[in-house]
Amino acid sequence: MDGRIRRIREQAALRDLDAIVLSNPYDVLYASGYNSILERWWLQEPVSAVIVPTETTKPVMLVIPEANIALLAVMGEQGRPDRADEIRPFELLNFCEVARAEDPHYRLGAIVAAVMEIHGERVRGASQPDLIAAIKLALSDHGIEGGKVAFDDLRVGHYVARGPGALSIEVEDALDSMLLARIVKTPEELAAFRRIGKKADYAVQVAASLLRLGVTWDEFQHDVSNEMIRAGITPVDDGAMLFGGAFSGEFIPELFRTRHDRPLQEGQIVILETLGTCEDYWIDINRTAVIGVPSKAYQQLHDTVRAGYLKMISAMRPGVSTGDLGAIGLAHLRDHGVSAPEKLLVMVHGVGHMPVELPIPYPANGIAGARGFTLQENMVVSVDCLYFGSEHGPCHMENVYIVTADGAECTYQTPLELMGPR
Repeated sequence: MDGRIRRIREQAALRDLDAIVLSNPYDVLYASGYNSILERWWLQEPVSAVIVPTETTKPVMLVIPEANIALLAVMGEQGRPDRADEIRPFELLNFCEVARAEDPHYRLGAIVAAVMEIHGERVRGASQPDLIAAIKLALSDHGIEGGKVAFDDLRVGHYVARGPGALSIEVEDALDSMLLARIVKTPEELAAFRRIGKKADYAVQVAASLLRLGVTWDEFQHDVSNEMIRAGITPVDDGAMLFGGAFSGEFIPELFRTRHDRPLQEGQIVILETLGTCEDYWIDINRTAVIGVPSKAYQQLHDTVRAGYLKMISAMRPGVSTGDLGAIGLAHLRDHGVSAPEKLLVMVHGVGHMPVELPIPYPANGIAGARGFTLQENMVVSVDCLYFGSEHGPCHMENVYIVTADGAECTYQTPLELMGPR
């Protein structure tokens, strides 16, 4: 059994659930390895689902448009096969009808043979009118009725329990259980994070190399995005950066990123947080850069923040609350006389198919998310250390770590040093 399915089933068993139904694209990807261009439409209505029965004798079912079964063959050829035991098809608008229409001139190719093989081995049941109908049929066929089923989208659960073919189930929320399952990584996921660490290093280093006096912020962002794409990284968007904005013609390095078409100046501080995905996992690296030689005072600030950051990292191990790490950094800045030490933001969060994964009850993105959670071995966490003080300017740094039995393993190798042209 795949480790990710095992973790989902463990969470389901803790709540005495009969199954968990996943239709959020991140959860579908986590449970089955499946995603497609359709998920990148970010429709409010899901276009795929995975059903994970708690009983290990029952199959993990992937619910997808019938026309997308060919994509499973492509994924397999590319070395990233889906992990579902059974495929449950449904109609996507009229794409599937057209796909089934006869064409006397169509040449049967290798992909048709591959699709027919998938049909024969794993497709069960006729294509249903929609996703909800396909989920209902799949649950019913495997006797999952009359019990408790959790859904990561309660609207899906609402309609599965109502309307034609409604199932007599108790609908529960799966969101918290899924975050608890996903926050501790499997060996396969840990290996992926070690691989993509090299991509994160490349992204921030190429960003630093493209930073130069006189370049506009917009031009710089687009250049970085292009380089990331060529390296096999999908940027968060066309700008790639998290920080760096402008208002009234002034560049503000600590503002969440906006456009700015004016040249960067000598002495300008730039926060290089290059965001994107590689192998469907997020990279999340942050370094601070200065255009030109930094002042002695700013260099000292950076060195002090870095020393505090390393103290926090040295305290990481299973059983430690992430909320305690910020206190270590704050105390260090106070002890070394940094102005406005309370402007230090320390945020520890899980990283995976989402850039922020917090294993605390919903809603997690409010202040509760900053109060922390207990580290466990094989968690993958990003440690943000973001100083927003204004005396000398902001100073940020961030790495992603694998929590080990006795500490933390950094997945990035780029030194925690000030970057930028000198």
